[in-house]
Amino acid sequence: MNEENGNGGKSNWKGGKIFIALIGGLLGIFLLVSGGRSDTKDSDKTAEDSGGFEQRLTMEEYRAAIEARVCAISAQVAGVGEAVAIVSLEGGFEYVYATDVKVSSAGESMQYIVIGSGSDESLVYLTEKVPKICGIGVVCDGGDDARIKRELTYLLSAAFEVPTNKIYVTRKK
Repeated sequence: MNEENGNGGKSNWKGGKIFIALIGGLLGIFLLVSGGRSDTKDSDKTAEDSGGFEQRLTMEEYRAAIEARVCAISAQVAGVGEAVAIVSLEGGFEYVYATDVKVSSAGESMQYIVIGSGSDESLVYLTEKVPKICGIGVVCDGGDDARIKRELTYLLSAAFEVPTNKIYVTRKK
C-alpha cells in the first residue's frame, strides 16, 4: 500500500497527520460546544431532560479534546512540524442550576428552583462551566527555534487565554 508520489516511492504522511489532527481538533470543538447534549429551545431544561450527567464529557475526554486542538493549531505554524501537547487543568466541571434569591430585612436567602413533585423533582439545569486551562506543554520538530517558540507561545496564549509563562515549547528528540 505504498503509493508513489514523486518522493522516491514514499507516501507523504506529514500532510495526512496534519489532516488527522485538524479533524480531531474539529471533533473536539464540536464535543465542547455540544457538551454531548441535544439542543432544545425549552428554557426549563433540567439535568434529567438533557440526558443526565452520563452524556457529558469526562475530564479525560475534555483534556484530550483540548490537546487535539493545541496540536492542530500548532501544526499550522510554519516550522513547527508534528506537535504533541499536554494540557493541565484546574478544578473540574461546575454545573450551574437556576436559583431564586429572596431579600428580606434578615438578609438574603437562596433556594434552588425545582420542577416536578415528590420523586419526580429535579433541579433546573442552566449550564456547565469547563475547567480552566492552567498550563500547556508542546513538543514539536521546530521547538528549538526561538522564533517558533515565541510565535507558538503567543498563539496558544491568545487562543486559550493562558498566560505565556504557563506555556512551554521544546524540541522533539
